[in-house]
Amino acid sequence: MQMTYRGKRRSGPWYRDGRELNPFEWVARSTIPGLRRSIDRKGLRYDLTVEVPHYEARRVTILFRPDYLSPLVTVDGPTDSPHRFPGGALCMWYFGDDASSKWVRSDKLFALIGVIVRHLFKEAWWRETGKWLGPEVTHGQKIEESEERKHE
Repeated sequence: MQMTYRGKRRSGPWYRDGRELNPFEWVARSTIPGLRRSIDRKGLRYDLTVEVPHYEARRVTILFRPDYLSPLVTVDGPTDSPHRFPGGALCMWYFGDDASSKWVRSDKLFALIGVIVRHLFKEAWWRETGKWLGPEVTHGQKIEESEERKHE
């Protein structure tokens, strides 16, 4: 259901307005135990632990910076992965993809956490097998789905 609010929007980033923040995080807050939120000059930050199916649980930090559309997601544990940015943040989608192929803010926080869990599963699988599950982008080019996905 789309909500329409009347009145003046506060200045500043979207997450400083409760009319935007509350619906954004509502499902996640009601289903993920231990989800913590903080807001400071660096941005909106969530800290949580996620269960990665068949692998160890991981501590996740999601940071929405004031001037960026996409969140910065960092995770504890191993950082070796073909899909990390310099500094270790997760690279979960190709910025050039359309909205149907990547997470966008209207998908809300709970969906983002699902993307993070799937990404962490794929990383753990890659560490075990050397194979990335699903489509990926390398060297600025989108490559086709990995061999195991083609044969499903």
